[in-house]
Amino acid sequence: MNQPPNTNGIERIQEVSDCVVLAGGAGKRMGGPKALLEYEGKLLIERIHKTVSPLFDRVCVSVKSADVPEAISGLTWHAMIQDPAESTSLHQVLENLISTVQAPVFVVAVDLPELSPTLIRKLCAVHTAGTSVIAVDDDRPQPLAAVWDPTALDFATPQDGDLALLAWVRRAPFLQLSWPKDFPEVDSSAPFKNLNEPGDLDQGGSAS
Repeated sequence: MNQPPNTNGIERIQEVSDCVVLAGGAGKRMGGPKALLEYEGKLLIERIHKTVSPLFDRVCVSVKSADVPEAISGLTWHAMIQDPAESTSLHQVLENLISTVQAPVFVVAVDLPELSPTLIRKLCAVHTAGTSVIAVDDDRPQPLAAVWDPTALDFATPQDGDLALLAWVRRAPFLQLSWPKDFPEVDSSAPFKNLNEPGDLDQGGSAS
């Protein structure tokens, strides 16, 4: 059954109802928290919130501290998920949020400003129970713009101690879609562009 459109007249994604925005990055190389960096005149947290909020029934934000900046708390979230106090890796943060949501969830990092609703819809549309969905760009999987199925938790603990997200992806059942071959409807030159260095902001803006 089709989901009713939201207040903007945009139809919700049917296959995945939950989204979590990863907004806990300290941005040490960027001069401040990534969520508060400005890109094309808008804070990254505002930009990604605007992209995903019309698509999902529930949009949460993952943060390092309950004492979140006003720019984050001022947006509409279904919930704020606090990262475990002892977490030292994205692996632990992701494991915590999947355990919290307990449903298929589209996970997206706040520093992916070019990610499009069309691409997100495509990733969610092919999700089936028990299998996560990930895009592969230039032979590199993109785990921070992917659908994570709760069954991925069964493969979270590495026997070799490797807490890298890509190692988790190799262990868990993932349907892989190749960019750009499997996304002919997406009109974007670099949807997985992420911001890791101050120079990455030159095109879009500056630190807020």
